[in-house]
Amino acid sequence: MGTPRGLERLIFFTDAVTAIAITLLILPLVSIVPTHPAPTESVWPLLVDHASQLGSFVLSFLVIARFWLAHHAIFEHVGRYNRQLTFWSLAWAFTIVVLPLPTAITAAYATSPLTIALYIGTVLLSSLTLAAITFTVRGNQLIESQTNPISRETYVNSITSVVCIAVALLLGLTVPHVTYFGLLLLLLASPVNRFVLRRLARRDAARTA
Repeated sequence: MGTPRGLERLIFFTDAVTAIAITLLILPLVSIVPTHPAPTESVWPLLVDHASQLGSFVLSFLVIARFWLAHHAIFEHVGRYNRQLTFWSLAWAFTIVVLPLPTAITAAYATSPLTIALYIGTVLLSSLTLAAITFTVRGNQLIESQTNPISRETYVNSITSVVCIAVALLLGLTVPHVTYFGLLLLLLASPVNRFVLRRLARRDAARTA
């Protein structure tokens, strides 16, 4: 069983990986500036010519930011750590640091089932590892904070996110013109969570009645 100091180092490591991954997203955009005409000319041709790269950067930044917030929220409920939690945290960090690669691929290559699978598949793996972290912590008295246990809402949210991204991947691969826009299903995660939580609350109330 790990020490509080070891837990801090694990959190610092995953935070650093996230920061590096976000930094790697912007580097290809910085490198394209010298390839365009002199700075005295309009910047619009630069933005228009590389609109796909800019879009990929914004999308991946939002995805990584969302996953970091979820990872941060989960670790608010962690009092100690074990090997299983360390493994899943490192697996999550791996998916985050890999994401700049499919991001660059989506900007450089035409959209195809393979590019969609690479990008949304990586996002799905990241969501799955976050869910695994949640399952590892919830109810484990050795590592879950006894004063701040994982709520049912956090637990349900981890499952909902995986389902939304899995459906986005399926739609991106099977429905024409959906491509990466299927990830917008993540916007439905919050209302779906509220619906599921209400149903669970009603079920609990019926059981205790």
